[in-house]
Amino acid sequence: MECIKMFNLLARQFEKPDGLLGKITGLIMFLENRKINRWSIKRLHIKKGDRILEIGYGPGFAVKEIMESTRKVTLDGIDLSESMKQTAEKRNQCYIREGKVKLYSGDISSYQPNHLYNKVLSVNNYPLWEKPNQSLKRIYHMMAAGGQITLTVQPREDGAGAQTARDLGESMTRDLTEAGFHNISVAFKKVRPVLTVSVSAHK
Repeated sequence: MECIKMFNLLARQFEKPDGLLGKITGLIMFLENRKINRWSIKRLHIKKGDRILEIGYGPGFAVKEIMESTRKVTLDGIDLSESMKQTAEKRNQCYIREGKVKLYSGDISSYQPNHLYNKVLSVNNYPLWEKPNQSLKRIYHMMAAGGQITLTVQPREDGAGAQTARDLGESMTRDLTEAGFHNISVAFKKVRPVLTVSVSAHK
């Protein structure tokens, strides 16, 4: 029974990390997501001058990776967890001071920027969205014409396998199409412990 309680507690932390356990969870997420983040960033085809939005930035690894590898871009991020916001801000404080990065806590369904984005990235966050269809439609209107979105997910639920990733790819493709996106491409990457899927689309 104690093991089940601990598992449930950890599962909740991966959804919305908080406190000391949240910081430990953030470190685990950082290590697990490294390869997946780099792959997803490469698929996003970021160019100089892009304005980028990351949804579910977690401990801020992708934010730092993007800012270190691409000059003259700006990046906003939104994440459900205030604890992750603090961790990500620490990791990216130099870019925040320079005004190149702004991080927010909250849900994407209620996020209201005052500018358009060329690129949108979300890694291991899409299954946690409370209103995925509504959120994708909002994101569509937040993007500049020709902008690209990349959604990447490594299934983490109990019993997940390669077929889970394939099913997710089909589901995300349908959701993106319904939101108005086109030119959709689906890719898979073998990353332990489960096959990872990434779906990209254009406005």
